[in-house]
Amino acid sequence: MKRSILISALSLALLLAGCGESADDTTTTTQPAPATTTAAEPVTTTTATTAEPAVADHHPEDKGWELVWSDEFDGTQLDESKWGYEVNCWGGGNQEQQCYTDRPDNTFLSDGILHIKAIEEEFTGLDGHEDWDNADQLGTTTLPYTSGRIRTKGKGDWRYGRFEIRALLPYGQGMWPAIWMLPTDNTYGGWAASGEIDIMEAVNLKTVFSPDNNAVHGTLHFGAEWPANVQSGTFLQLFDEHPADFFHVYALEWEEGEMRWYVDDVHYATQTADGWFSQVTGDDGSLTNLVGNEPFDQPFHIIMNVAVGGAWPGNPNESTTFPQEMLVDYVRVYECSASPADGKGCATVSDDAVHVEGRRPPESLFEGALTGEFDPAALGDEMLIFDDDQVFPWRWDSWIGSGSLDMDLVEVEERGTVIQTTFNTDEAIVYFQAPVSYDLSDWADGLIEFDLRVLDNGNSAAGLVARVDCVYPCSSGDFPLGDVVPGEWVGYQVAISDLLANSGSMLDLTAINTPLVIFPTWGNQEGTVIQVDNVRWTR
Repeated sequence: MKRSILISALSLALLLAGCGESADDTTTTTQPAPATTTAAEPVTTTTATTAEPAVADHHPEDKGWELVWSDEFDGTQLDESKWGYEVNCWGGGNQEQQCYTDRPDNTFLSDGILHIKAIEEEFTGLDGHEDWDNADQLGTTTLPYTSGRIRTKGKGDWRYGRFEIRALLPYGQGMWPAIWMLPTDNTYGGWAASGEIDIMEAVNLKTVFSPDNNAVHGTLHFGAEWPANVQSGTFLQLFDEHPADFFHVYALEWEEGEMRWYVDDVHYATQTADGWFSQVTGDDGSLTNLVGNEPFDQPFHIIMNVAVGGAWPGNPNESTTFPQEMLVDYVRVYECSASPADGKGCATVSDDAVHVEGRRPPESLFEGALTGEFDPAALGDEMLIFDDDQVFPWRWDSWIGSGSLDMDLVEVEERGTVIQTTFNTDEAIVYFQAPVSYDLSDWADGLIEFDLRVLDNGNSAAGLVARVDCVYPCSSGDFPLGDVVPGEWVGYQVAISDLLANSGSMLDLTAINTPLVIFPTWGNQEGTVIQVDNVRWTR
């Protein structure tokens, strides 16, 4: 569920992270064929209170799955022996715009259906998460929407199994329903070193201009603790039976070393342990790669919520109608009777499913960056960031609001290796980033230098911009690069003093972790192809 500016330690093959999506595919670059579903007749609105969905004909027991936990939501109120409420106005770390409450206005049962309801109304609550150690010292904040978020933490926690949820999703710009899992004990450290499993996420359903307007996503988050986390996943487009009009069964089968995603028993994606990892931070700041199935070898619990706004979907606009609801018919958890200890032996597997390659840790970790071996103050007059390859500790990465990117190292005559990025989206940025921040105040009178070639302007009529970040949202703000003639290499020298003086700049040179961000202006990116070379800071 959580989306943040990502740091990845890329291998020489330049694996890409996305929103859960590249050349080595880690998110949404592959669109599987439409699922053949067995959902019931459509429900015309997600605010219906009398919907009586006919349960689709799914029989996981035939594959050896044994039901061990379920909630059919047949009572008059939420069963608090199975679910707990999260109550806060934190924003989920994604600048979301809702306060989660435990009010029956936002979470209630009716006619055998769980309703999680997002309402347009101001609400004041905790400016943080109630699980945090300092929660009693935090103040409050007021946000423009309320919603519900419930979890099974401490009441239902599982390692391996089949997790099946039948749901009808809300729609509209800024709506972000999610059915997902977090580790109960954070065995390997804070988010996302201990992992996150997204069974189903959707954003901006039914919005005409969104590439996600009929898509559901399955994603894993892992790596080191934020901001050195990464993610990988893919999506399924539901062409015929829209997820905001029809109930669908969203399922995850999790066995030792493997995850599989399903919609209405159609297996559409698989990830395996050779495409995920966990890095544990030592007391000295060093990172250690774990070599087994970590972090997905520990108990996780289920979370269901409807977020409003945030970094991935963007905020609601005048086209968004409220209230919006996610309707849940049931939640069922199964264990594999053939081998409950590792979950193996009950798989339903399709040759048509996408195998998501995922992400691997770098061969050389960032120990030097974290223990002091890398010292920007001792670099002389040049800090090299990219020249034929990524230069330690800087790594090329991306943040994708929707859609996908293709990122490659390509050979260019008389130049050698350059980075090429193709924007299959209108909402993305690409950047160089390190896992920690550095004091670069000695470069205050220096320059950021790089070569840029635009191979295709795509829809980017408004041109490209650059910036420097000091752990986003601390930033210089966007700096226009002006018009670029497609096909020509252009050398840029951007004065750091100009970034400090840029309108709205919050740039703190003592805390730089992202020395260069480049992207076409948002809303005009689709089809743009750029190449970047010879990136450095000079003084």
